[in-house]
Amino acid sequence: MPAAVSQMFEQALDAVKGWPGALHALDKAAKLDNDLLTGLTAVPAGRVAHLNAAGEFELSGSGHQMPIFLWEGKNDADVYNNRTSPTTSTVHWIGISPTGVMHGLVATGGFELQTTEFDDELTYAVNDLLTADANGILENGATQYVDWICGVCSTHVNADNQSVGLGVVDAAVGPRGTNAHGVETLTFWSYFLPAAVT
Repeated sequence: MPAAVSQMFEQALDAVKGWPGALHALDKAAKLDNDLLTGLTAVPAGRVAHLNAAGEFELSGSGHQMPIFLWEGKNDADVYNNRTSPTTSTVHWIGISPTGVMHGLVATGGFELQTTEFDDELTYAVNDLLTADANGILENGATQYVDWICGVCSTHVNADNQSVGLGVVDAAVGPRGTNAHGVETLTFWSYFLPAAVT
């Protein structure tokens, strides 16, 4: 069976405010850790990462590691190309351009962001503090001055007014809602408060 191909907006990070500003926006380009790049762990756009000691992206974060929100996923054609057809598993080409370099928005850059990569089994409220699980998926329940905090919930934006008006999707209440692509997202402000040193 061929590998499933998702639409580029199904797992994404969108900058609602504070981007682009090529000359002054705070972003980071780095390679993804090779074990993550070539392994089975999912690393789509919208996940939370940090830089490891080698200057490569790894998922989630702790302590004083700066949160970075990934703009691209590891399977994006400009990040990684393993030369293999997803249909036949045959190596058909030589992938010379992708080098594993990804881009991310640094949490202290002052952004309002919207991601598909959050724990959808939790309930979110405006001003909830956000952290990330081991896979870089946002979740609330963080404690100020104790946990590694990478964001604060905002209110949902970018809904398709026609879909809401026609009752196709519910109107958003709080930070969670369905965007114009019909994908559920979480809207938040980037923020960084290191975890307490123990």
